[in-house]
Amino acid sequence: MKKLFKKLSILLLFTLILTSCGKKDDGNQAANDKNNVETESLANKDELVLGFGSEPDKGWDPIHGSGHYGTSIFQSALLKRDLDLNIVPDLAKSYELSEDKKTIKVELKEDLKFSDGSDLTASDVAFTYNLAKKEGTPGVNLTRLVDAVATDDKHIEIHLNEPDISFTSSMCSLAIVPEKSYGPDYGKNPIGSGPFKLVEWKVGQQLIVEPNEYYIGEKVPFKKITFLFFKDQDQALATAKAGDCDVIRIPITAKHTDFPGFHIESIKTVDNRGISLPTVPSTGKVTDDKSIMPGSPIGNNVTSDINIRRALDIAMDRKEMIETILDGEGTPAYSIADGLPWFNDKTVEENDGDIEKAKKILEDAGWVEGTDGIREKDGVKAKFDLYYAYQDREDIAVYFCDQAKKIGIEINPLFGDWDFVTPHMYSDAVLFGWGGYDPLEMFYSYSSLYRGVEYYNSNFYSNKKVDEYFEKGLSSDTVEELNENFKLAQWDGETGLSAKGDCPWVWLVNENHVYLVRDGLDIGRQKIQPHGGGWPMLDNISNWKWTK
Repeated sequence: MKKLFKKLSILLLFTLILTSCGKKDDGNQAANDKNNVETESLANKDELVLGFGSEPDKGWDPIHGSGHYGTSIFQSALLKRDLDLNIVPDLAKSYELSEDKKTIKVELKEDLKFSDGSDLTASDVAFTYNLAKKEGTPGVNLTRLVDAVATDDKHIEIHLNEPDISFTSSMCSLAIVPEKSYGPDYGKNPIGSGPFKLVEWKVGQQLIVEPNEYYIGEKVPFKKITFLFFKDQDQALATAKAGDCDVIRIPITAKHTDFPGFHIESIKTVDNRGISLPTVPSTGKVTDDKSIMPGSPIGNNVTSDINIRRALDIAMDRKEMIETILDGEGTPAYSIADGLPWFNDKTVEENDGDIEKAKKILEDAGWVEGTDGIREKDGVKAKFDLYYAYQDREDIAVYFCDQAKKIGIEINPLFGDWDFVTPHMYSDAVLFGWGGYDPLEMFYSYSSLYRGVEYYNSNFYSNKKVDEYFEKGLSSDTVEELNENFKLAQWDGETGLSAKGDCPWVWLVNENHVYLVRDGLDIGRQKIQPHGGGWPMLDNISNWKWTK
């Protein structure tokens, strides 16, 4: 899991998108005229060059985590999420639950083929699911999968050990590989049923693809696409400044730089930043062998007081953070899933940045301000540490500490890599980044079953009513019922996992992803992007077009 966090963060820092060759504008009138001519000619282009900061460590192999957010360029899955994140068919024609809800029966569409022209059958699907279960495919929840069985060429039965309608999200994330041609080198030479097929891949440099003629989805309107890979952010920015990209992700801090012939596209995300606060007092050390950090201390005698957590949440002025830290490129965060179908919008805080209200909460709870400005209760000072693992999160960490000081809570920010942070995450505050298309991300982060398991529920949160809503949601007949129960788990009017309830997290902001787009290129309506961004932009590439 730690490797997954690092991979996602590399994608967050360096992921860049969608490019096409151009020439640098040198500022004089002749160059400007030339640039205008080139821009006009782009309407007839049938090639793009797309720039990404990192390729998958183990190649383009879904079994080893490639495309785990449901965006695979070489493969496709049984189901997929549309631009509104609704689950719709992809390779599957239909699916249904058995009476005991432990079997998902899937019927495939007709005439499915891989990019080499071979047939895609139910055997390939069963092979993929069973292999992914065996290999422990990262980013796809297969914990409840028993096995998958092809009953004939067009039908598969997916067997679960208990009801779990959320498994449909895994059916969106796990792309299908061919049983007959899959092997150790598959990631280097992927064959799939997705929108593209491989032409050439030079590791660390570029990837060239062309449309897959057997793809059953909407056709890609470009004959060739080249993905560029950059060593670091400086190289990516140099490429952007040279005008060599049609679309490229840039840091928020660079959005006011003059890029002649380009405009900014800001895409909303669920790429959130939140502070995990231990919800239990100091209770000893981890003994569970399921934990990634056995022996680490558990609990905190300050943050275990719900009044401390609520006061901190109310003291945070999220709009101010967005304007001062993110230069306006973000949205307030109130959960791990803002804007997603299972988000409860009734949990939105109406008192952001209310310092006086935060102080009153603490005073009413017996936290008295001392001569040093730090509050104290029953001999315990309102002091604790905040750990964070990425330098780009420093401003957020410092802001959190500064706002806390205004209400009499002293927080010490500590920076280091995950090896430094992880041993403290059960006993101290940690600044995390999350955000994906799977409702189980919320379940894992708040379910009492996952206290101290990997990086999920590191604050040892537990609420019996919340667990009941989770279980009821997972055992539902439909995805819609799951969403409604997960909303109630956040807040049912009396209790919940949100700030209006137990407030185990202080969610702060969702960071927009900012892209530089060549004038004249229409990239269409984009779906809300997950943590890391990047590849999901390709989900609507069939609608991209040159307008001039």
